[in-house]
Amino acid sequence: MSDAPAKIIDGAKPLANVRWEAFCIAYTGQNRRNAAAAYVTAGYKPRTPQIAAATAERLLRNTDIQNRVEHLNNEALRLERLHALDAVRRLAAIATAELADFLDEDGLIDPMKVKYHPARAAVQEMTQEDTPNGRKVRIKLKDDMRALELLGLTEKAAPEQQQSNVFIIEMGQ
Repeated sequence: MSDAPAKIIDGAKPLANVRWEAFCIAYTGQNRRNAAAAYVTAGYKPRTPQIAAATAERLLRNTDIQNRVEHLNNEALRLERLHALDAVRRLAAIATAELADFLDEDGLIDPMKVKYHPARAAVQEMTQEDTPNGRKVRIKLKDDMRALELLGLTEKAAPEQQQSNVFIIEMGQ
């Protein structure tokens, strides 16, 4: 019998044992922190719920499984932070956008600015229509006050305080 310590698996790599890997994924995902349910989800077929719980707890004492669970939890937390940061950026763009962000030098709505401006997340819709007087462009911005509310920077606006964020500019021929 060898006195060499067992090799500990890096948590970033999927486990070679498919059921252990499935257990880790279930434990950190759909069966969040419910070891017995993750054990069953991984494909094990215990005779009783008590056996599932006891065997799942034994799996959680395995160093390789602990490392894998820690890695998967850290990855999930990193992704949650990225999604939260993206949401804050989008809300900030909505809260700070102004019609002027989308106008050209002549004061007309520039469709290319609507499409490519960093504040484009603030545009709810843009329509263009040819009229007898020329082209009519309608741009509707998302509710900046609601974005501020979601960012926690203001109290909830009363319905009578809400403003219209629809702008129509007619361009003569």
